[in-house]
Amino acid sequence: MAQVKPKRHGPAMDMTAMCDVAFLLLTFFIMTTTFKSQETVKVVTPSSVSDLIVEEKNIGTISVTNEGKYFFGITEPVERRAFINVLNTKMNLGLTADEQNTFTKIAEVGVGKEGLKSYLNLSNSDREKVKVPGIACDSVNTELVDWVKAYAESNPAGNLAIRGDVKTQYPAVKVLFDELGKAKIYKFRLVTKGE
Repeated sequence: MAQVKPKRHGPAMDMTAMCDVAFLLLTFFIMTTTFKSQETVKVVTPSSVSDLIVEEKNIGTISVTNEGKYFFGITEPVERRAFINVLNTKMNLGLTADEQNTFTKIAEVGVGKEGLKSYLNLSNSDREKVKVPGIACDSVNTELVDWVKAYAESNPAGNLAIRGDVKTQYPAVKVLFDELGKAKIYKFRLVTKGE
């Protein structure tokens, strides 16, 4: 009589535990992710051979466009809240709580104190369309330096970074450096992209 061969079954694994772990990891990463705010102005930084990386926290950034306009931005929304409180008090801007909340959602601002209130009251789509004049920084009006001082007051551990466009003309950068020097602000980092 012939011997009966048992049927072979492939190895089976219960994937329930693996699916649970995958969903837990997915949920964790969704909950802990912070999204980078959209930049108001596009700046193409020059290249360099520097290996230093500018931190994402405790950094205030001055951006100089190719047209010579100055923008000021802070990477962290929590730091923006402290900054706008100090700026509102120092410059007597009269911003409401809603306007201050709107400010914390904007990565970079290119509007001076005269137009800041009306700029913050615009809708997001209108804010993207409006052509901003930049924050004043020249020998007559040094408002940008006042913004930097307010940032230093709101975050004493904060650093200052300057990023300029490849096509920015030298006089715009020289004026900025001169005005920062007059205010005795000598420590800042220049943002470039690696080669």
